[in-house]
Amino acid sequence: MKTINETVDVLVAGGGTAGHVAAIQAGRAGVKTAIIEAGTMLGGTMTSGGVYMPNHYYSPEGPVVLGIAWELYKASMEIEGLPIPDYRKRRPVENPGYYSYINVPVYSAVAEAAAVEAGILIHYHEFIGEVKADGNEWEITSFGRGIKRITRAKEIIDCTGDSDVVRALGLGVLRAPERQPGAYQYKIEGIDYEQIWDEEVQIMYKEAMENGTLKKGDYGYLDSLPFKYYLNHGGHNGTHVYDADTSDADGQTKVNIEGRERMLRMYQFVRTSIPGCERSVIKYMAGHGLARETYRTEGEYIISKEDFLGAVDFEDKICNAFNYIDMHNTKTGCDVCFHEDRSMVPTVPFRALIPKGSSRITVAGRIVSADRVSLAGIRAQCTCMAMGQAMGAAAALGIQKGVPSREIAAKNIVALTVEHGAVPLKD
Repeated sequence: MKTINETVDVLVAGGGTAGHVAAIQAGRAGVKTAIIEAGTMLGGTMTSGGVYMPNHYYSPEGPVVLGIAWELYKASMEIEGLPIPDYRKRRPVENPGYYSYINVPVYSAVAEAAAVEAGILIHYHEFIGEVKADGNEWEITSFGRGIKRITRAKEIIDCTGDSDVVRALGLGVLRAPERQPGAYQYKIEGIDYEQIWDEEVQIMYKEAMENGTLKKGDYGYLDSLPFKYYLNHGGHNGTHVYDADTSDADGQTKVNIEGRERMLRMYQFVRTSIPGCERSVIKYMAGHGLARETYRTEGEYIISKEDFLGAVDFEDKICNAFNYIDMHNTKTGCDVCFHEDRSMVPTVPFRALIPKGSSRITVAGRIVSADRVSLAGIRAQCTCMAMGQAMGAAAALGIQKGVPSREIAAKNIVALTVEHGAVPLKD
């Protein structure tokens, strides 16, 4: 195994939903940045995880998250020759926001090209093994096949989704005894919907559950949505993996195995039992299963359900967090809770992205410091990307000013993200 020494200004741990945007922002701001990513591509949950529907760039009132996230989305759409949606033409009846859809291969390649252009050092297939402080710098040891990499960095942004760096440093984390179910993503195509009768397939689904052909969670939404919903979406985002914990390799392996077992069981039931599905095929399978929550960071501030539903206007806000509470569970499948007024736009305070008692490290993505209920709203992909852009800006500004990122004023962080296309926040 060869040892490689590397020195950068900013090390982004995890190139997922938040991490790839954080790195691009830091790189474009002029500081030397590297990403250590355990997987094969950038984008995380959106790409390799198969949830290829980022939400929400727009609310009924206008844009809430743009910036680098919107730029990459537009670039991927243009490569496909598709029009950029005009969200003013949508009618937010069922949902207060708007889901967008990306082509995974195109988006991941576009994101990677943007990172390379920004001068980012990308290290795929590497896991962080150890992190320790050395004066005002960090020493990060990561491992890949045949490689031991020792990186020295002035700032770290933990975007791992499981608080890997925060835990390695012994900083505080939040973890509930009960977690939302995870998910495994795939897509079944070739269904002849003209032959599908809504009430008939609901009866068939219930019979399959009763006789053991299907197991609870194979269709994750149980009683909250009819089984026809599963067929309409070709199974995508329809399967739950209970007690999913991806915070270590054994847990990730368990989620992958269980998710694929559920996928095959559902596909066999659909193809062999439901009229119109005889020619259906599995056309897509995600590279890995997902958890919706594992370890969250204990930050200088913990966002509460009341903060989120009340759309508290934090003095140190760094991005919008427009979404509804989307709490997956084992009883009904999923419970949702909307704001009283669809014009309400929650925000994320900078303090919730600073691990309590730390310096020169921030977090972004679903490991934001929040209670379980508020996290079920804040973890939306566009919000995670916006948090990533803000923390990329905070790290860059801290390095340029020679101070820890936590000392940068939130308004200056926002100002830099706005220079790079982000939505200005309301005063």
